Amino acid sequence: MTFSNIIIVGITGVGKTTIGKILADKLNKPFIDLDKYIENTCGVDIPTIFALEGENGFRDRETFALSQVINHESEYVLSLGGGCVIRNENRQMIMRDNSITVQLIADLDAIANRLLKSPGKRPLLTSQDIKAKIYQLYAERKELYDLVSDITINNTNLRPMQAADKVEELLLAKLLKE
Repeated sequence: MTFSNIIIVGITGVGKTTIGKILADKLNKPFIDLDKYIENTCGVDIPTIFALEGENGFRDRETFALSQVINHESEYVLSLGGGCVIRNENRQMIMRDNSITVQLIADLDAIANRLLKSPGKRPLLTSQDIKAKIYQLYAERKELYDLVSDITINNTNLRPMQAADKVEELLLAKLLKE
């Protein structure tokens, strides 16, 4: 069995987009960032969607976009937004897709420090104690990430290329077991 699609999940700021792009290049697959896909189809950025439609409106768009990618694209590396797994419908799509799902994890303090360098880009973190919010979101979502994931990689002490190499290594090992 081969996995034509790779889906990357994890908390915001863990490196899904950066590592996903590298992995896609290594595997010669197109890279799709679901948040960018939503922005391109809507014509506005995620913070604007949140401002105009609230989190629920954004989540509706996210579910629709995930459905579009999973049902109409193939041979991809797909990076999901950190909260995509909170909807059962999204988890069901992720788990029934012919894909392997990779969860990226990292030290939450390190993630918070990364996020402090790009304030305002993540609507759920604006006007809040970023460190406390990351801990809260991770506690709420950890079980959901675990539920949909086939492979988990801690990239706290890895450079993005090293993390992508590790994902590739574990994908190969998983394929060889099949």
